Amino acid sequence: MSITTFKRSSGSLMLAAFAAAALTTWTVPASAELSFSDISADTAFARDRPQVAKDSDGNYHIVYRMGTAGDNINSSMTGSNVGYMMVAQNGDVLIDEVKLTTDGTQNINSADVEVGSDDKVYVSFSFRGTNMSLIKLDPSLAPQDGTAPALGTITDVAEVVVTGSFDHPFIELDDTDNVYIWSHDGTFAKYDSALASVVAPTSPFTGPNNNGHSTSPIALDSDGNVHVVFQDCDANLCTVSYGMLDGADGTVLIDQTNVITDVLSTDQGSQTDVGDAPHAAHYNIMVDSKDKVSLVWVDKRNTPIWDDYCTVCASGGTLYFAKLDPSLDDQDGSAADMTVIKTVDDVALGPYKYVQAYMGKNDSVNIFFGQRGGMSHIRVSGSGKATPAVLLSTNAVGFTSWNKHYPAAMANDGRLFWPMVDNADDAAGSKIVMGKVSLGGGGGGGSTAPALLLLVMGAAALRRRMAH
Repeated sequence: MSITTFKRSSGSLMLAAFAAAALTTWTVPASAELSFSDISADTAFARDRPQVAKDSDGNYHIVYRMGTAGDNINSSMTGSNVGYMMVAQNGDVLIDEVKLTTDGTQNINSADVEVGSDDKVYVSFSFRGTNMSLIKLDPSLAPQDGTAPALGTITDVAEVVVTGSFDHPFIELDDTDNVYIWSHDGTFAKYDSALASVVAPTSPFTGPNNNGHSTSPIALDSDGNVHVVFQDCDANLCTVSYGMLDGADGTVLIDQTNVITDVLSTDQGSQTDVGDAPHAAHYNIMVDSKDKVSLVWVDKRNTPIWDDYCTVCASGGTLYFAKLDPSLDDQDGSAADMTVIKTVDDVALGPYKYVQAYMGKNDSVNIFFGQRGGMSHIRVSGSGKATPAVLLSTNAVGFTSWNKHYPAAMANDGRLFWPMVDNADDAAGSKIVMGKVSLGGGGGGGSTAPALLLLVMGAAALRRRMAH
């Protein structure tokens, strides 16, 4: 503990200095709690893979995949659709569930959502093995009284079908509401705020050939450049590749570069054991306020390939974090030297199961991941220092079936949205619930209650000493 020396003539300055010393030094680790409320009461559908964005009034816009209750969402949701809701900060439903699709024969891969500068809502989605669609909504056209309006009444720009190979398309917006698209199979495109094409669909890299179940594979920096991450596989050897594009025209600035440096061997193993070779998946990318790039992924080396998906396999795999500084590369279109641009080397954070990561305050990264006990949280600082994993709640997600695997979509204020089944029978369907994580107070992420107590006690003692 640091020691502060006080002079009797300091007066109020002494109390201020004592307060600063106490508040700085005496903190305790934060306790994480998760409270939640239902926002979609109807459980007639299986709901899965939510994504969320926040508007200027603090309201949340959620999209998710929905299908028949009891479906295996990954493989047999042949009648799936995209659901959309608008929810106030207090959990009140402003726009109840609206189906953005009407196709009843194909499987929706996933949907993504962003809110523009004028609070218009942009949504991307694709049917498995087919083209991608974009649609722009104007929620202000709805009464926002908790009812579900007809889709046509809130449509600002009708659905635009983008021809090409778009498996799990994810989107980002810039300050002028241009829409940047990156899909799991390595297709990039750009559209303006009216959903007119700016950069036609292109495949800038040769590596992407597996989707890896990413939940945020694209990010923009302050110069409008595009940073993407993808899974590059050779049989059971799967690595995480990073690339950088010029946001104006899609030109490659940094070609695909292997991120993983913790490579044990190239033993690719078999279908039931991937061996010592990296087998990376579930990757996330974020750009911080200084245009540094944070990456989060999971590695299933030495574990069964299907461990992530089946309900009887033992848990296995490791969650990793790394940080890059793309400005250290010449950005001439060639691959980067990862030993040069990686400023925080691969940090193993512990066991995982399905992960989503988001940029938080002070350029820290909030990571939510699922295990069979429920949903857990880790926060990683900009320097790569991680807090211990904290189990948020055992009743958050059960992880016994497909429609509960993805832990949470997170708004930029820490609000979470995830699918939940009320009972053990998945045939009852699942609903979307909203939660808020409390990580405690204090500048260090801990509780300052002990510091305040010490401050009061110290001030009293100081007054007694000054009285003498």
